[in-house]
Amino acid sequence: MIQELMIINQAGLALFYHDFINNEIVNDEQSLAGYFNIICRFTKHNFKESLKILELDSFIFFFYTHKSNYHLVFKCLNREIDNKLLEDIAEIIIESFLTKYNDILKDFKGEVSNFKSFAKIVQDIVSTKLGDFKQAVSVEH
Repeated sequence: MIQELMIINQAGLALFYHDFINNEIVNDEQSLAGYFNIICRFTKHNFKESLKILELDSFIFFFYTHKSNYHLVFKCLNREIDNKLLEDIAEIIIESFLTKYNDILKDFKGEVSNFKSFAKIVQDIVSTKLGDFKQAVSVEH
């Protein structure tokens, strides 16, 4: 379901990137973060709405904007996705990130390597929430 995740700050900088499939770093995640930031700002400014989903042929990008104006972007396979589940996961991840790195973010100087250890927390949150969802769906059927 979720292939990649990116957390972007208010300035459009990718603070955290995680690839659930390949465990690789995208060489150009900062350019991608800037692109996503521009799209989010454009839709908010011109349409007075937040961007939620950008659908391509093979992928869906799910956008979540936290009240702190940090963005979280999921890259998912273009299949049936549960928007509410993705929103719940995004909220938990952003809240955890902001809590864990509060001191670093207050005095942020651009060093994103400080956030690498967040990968384990993200994997735990996603696997737990997806496991809960799968269990709930199987109980309903």
